[in-house]
Amino acid sequence: MNFYEQELRKIIGIGFPQATYVGRACYIPLGEQLRAKIQFTTCGCVGKYEGLRVTILNRHEGKMDEILLEFGDLLGVRPVDNPNFPQGVIPHIWVDREQPRWYAYKPMSQDYDLLGQSVQAYIGIFLEQRQTDAPAQQLQQSM
Repeated sequence: MNFYEQELRKIIGIGFPQATYVGRACYIPLGEQLRAKIQFTTCGCVGKYEGLRVTILNRHEGKMDEILLEFGDLLGVRPVDNPNFPQGVIPHIWVDREQPRWYAYKPMSQDYDLLGQSVQAYIGIFLEQRQTDAPAQQLQQSM
């Protein structure tokens, strides 16, 4: 299990036991045709992963929707015990000599929970859409 998979498992948690982890990404089935892909992403600087990109994929039509969840937006600046960062740092993963690690601040369980809740809220939009379609179809059939 690589570093990215370990971190994605902490974020996704036990909420999606059917998740499949491959490299730096996680895939979650949302129904028969839809999948969510969650992956660490850079925001312009190579080797500096500053957020999660969540993409909704349709097996036949490709990408349907996508969102970038930036760690800075969700977690903000975090205090660290490092005199080089008196104001704190925005959490991010830094790749140094082919070794990824959290830079200066390692997220705590409440940080992972917050990231996971944000991912679930976005994915939930697509789960709810499928569920609300069913009663509308039943209503049309009964007319």
